Amino acid sequence: MIYLTGDTHIPIDIQKLEDEYFPVQLSMSKDDYLIICGDFGGVWDRTKERDQILNTLANRNFTTLFIDGNHENFDILNKMPVSQWHGGKVHFIRDSIIHLMRGQVFEIDGLTFFTMGGGNSTDKAYRVPHRSWWKQEMPNDMEKSIGIENLKLHNNEVDYIITHTAPTDIAIQIRDIHGDELPLNEYLLQIKNTVKFKKWFFGHFHDNRIIDDDFILLYDKFYNLSTQEVELFPEPSKTKNVVEIG
Repeated sequence: MIYLTGDTHIPIDIQKLEDEYFPVQLSMSKDDYLIICGDFGGVWDRTKERDQILNTLANRNFTTLFIDGNHENFDILNKMPVSQWHGGKVHFIRDSIIHLMRGQVFEIDGLTFFTMGGGNSTDKAYRVPHRSWWKQEMPNDMEKSIGIENLKLHNNEVDYIITHTAPTDIAIQIRDIHGDELPLNEYLLQIKNTVKFKKWFFGHFHDNRIIDDDFILLYDKFYNLSTQEVELFPEPSKTKNVVEIG
């Protein structure tokens, strides 16, 4: 069983993973997965509060997988040991909380997933470098090249693509593209035009939409990969429901 959802911004939006808001987890196991489409937020600082949240998440029935967004502490994340898992490179935050690194292809339950995290913080002018903003939020040329090469190794065909932001033509249907993110949008557009895939999942824009049939924007809803349906469980009272750029 594989579910996907949008940004958790730990601790802000993590409540949507509570039993009452995500009740299907009660029948899940560690062999089942919840994939978070960026802005996980669990790797941000080393406070006791955040550590407790990660421990609680690790104790849930399912295994949490996430790609990075633009709101992560990359100084911490990028210093973590790199491991191989299901065919791609990962960081183990906990045994059952796993960061799917950029430009990788994973095989999970017989399905292939291409992952490319990263995005632009539109409010970075008001943030503090290495405290609340990291320039590594945008993929570098090497990470992009690794992604292209790994896709070629799979004959430019995967079942699903998971990113934080979206290709240019999809992103402009949601909001005006910020210039600093455009190189990443254009890179994802190149992938869109050259790779065969079934569905593309992304977060970042704090909304829930299906765009051009194959592009699924998630925030506080969950996508059931088995049924190919978007599910909205009882809504967390503190979860925002407006489009808000992360």
